[in-house]
Parts: sequence; structure tokens; C-alpha cells
Amino acid sequence: MVDGTRQEAAPNQKGVCCFCGSPTSSRCGDHNAWHWAHDSLKLCNYWWEKETDWHKLWKSYFPIKNQEIIHFDKVTGEKHIADIKTDNAMVIEVQNSPMTEKELALRENFYGKMFWVVNGNEFKHNFYILSKLPNPSCDFFKDISFFKQVVTKYKNKKKIYYPPLHFFKKPYLYNDFNEMQPAYRIQNQIDENYVGHHLFDWKNPRYVWFKSEKPVFIDFGEDILWWLKKYDDTNLMCVQKICKQKLIRKNGGEYM
Repeated sequence: MVDGTRQEAAPNQKGVCCFCGSPTSSRCGDHNAWHWAHDSLKLCNYWWEKETDWHKLWKSYFPIKNQEIIHFDKVTGEKHIADIKTDNAMVIEVQNSPMTEKELALRENFYGKMFWVVNGNEFKHNFYILSKLPNPSCDFFKDISFFKQVVTKYKNKKKIYYPPLHFFKKPYLYNDFNEMQPAYRIQNQIDENYVGHHLFDWKNPRYVWFKSEKPVFIDFGEDILWWLKKYDDTNLMCVQKICKQKLIRKNGGEYM
């Protein structure tokens, strides 16, 4: 806050933290994202992480009034700063740094109505989008399960080879491989009922996101997001392609 008004950091400014009321100073160098910093080393919000240009970009999709909103629990008195809180009380946490399962659960329990946007830039070269999957709610596939595609060999030192998609019909015995069938036999039905689901392979994954009970959208810096989710009752993990513009506009923001 500068003279009672919320402001972005600009060179040579002084203000006060809207969360704890402590004095702050602007940090506006040539290499790091412009930001506010407490004059003391005290950290007023222990869920804080260093803000990147990616954080600032995501917050900029939403009105100033919805950015960095103090979320207060009237029962416990606990409070934290939500990255984005929409007019419909949806909290959007944009997360760049890894976190523990404990912190994940604490944040999700505290905010309640929320979803995550995860910066995938650091691991985008270890994340492979694989075969298309059909809409899991389609009746045609209610008795069909798909195998996770696992790398079988290397074509060379740089390129990884994944086997074609296969499926089996339920019920299934794990020692009965005669039921495995290639997916090309039902490819027409897969294509007709495709709504964005894909298998994926994530080398050195951040397993914490598999534990989330809230929607997790991975942002690779494109016009689409990938929604990390369970595909069916076999706990097969998948991602679903989501239009970034639609998600942002649905929550009161604007994406150009």
C-alpha cells in the first residue's frame, strides 16, 4: 500500500505491507521481476514464494481487485494471501516452486474452493504427451481399460520410443495377457469420443501433484493448459487439454 492505495512496485518507492502492515521498499533492478520487499527480514506469510515473471503474468490476467487477496478464516483467525481470488470466491494459486504433501493439504483445506496452476516450464522437456484417450464417461468404453504406455527401448541416445496404445476388456486378470488388444481396432470410436484426454509420461515427476484433491492445471507457456487427473477407476493418470482463454474468462479474467 502506498498512501492508502494498492500499487505495483516502481523505482524508489516506500509502502506498507497490506498483510502485516510492516514497512516495505520497492525492488526494481534490471535482472529480477520488480517487486515489493519487507524492510526487515521478517516473513509475514510463510506460504510465500519468490515471485517470478510467470507469477506476475498470471495475476495480470485478472483485475487488480482480485490479485493478492487476504483470505481470512473467521473460526481460527488464520490468514494467508491468495494469489488470485475471483468475484465468485474461487481461489487460484499459481505455483512455481515444489512443495511438500503436508503444505499441499494445508493450503487446500484452508482455501477450500480453489484450483492450482503449476508452472511447467522447468520440466517441460521431461513431460511427454502420448496417445489420445476417449471421454471416460462414454458408454462404449465403460468395460474397457487402457494400459499406461511405458518406454521399451531407445531409438538413439536422444529419442525415446513408446509402444502403441493397448486396451483390455473388464474383468481382467493381470496374468492373462491374451486379453490385451491394440487400440487401433477401436480407433474410430476413440476419435469420435475424444474430448482432450491423453496418456502422458513424466520423467522425474513432482508426485505431490498426484496427491492433490483440487484441480491441477499445468502451464507450459502455450495457449492450452493440461489438467492432471485420474482417468478411470484403475487410477490411471492422464491429462486433459484445456483452453487457457476459456478457463481464465470463466473465472472473470481476460486472456489475449
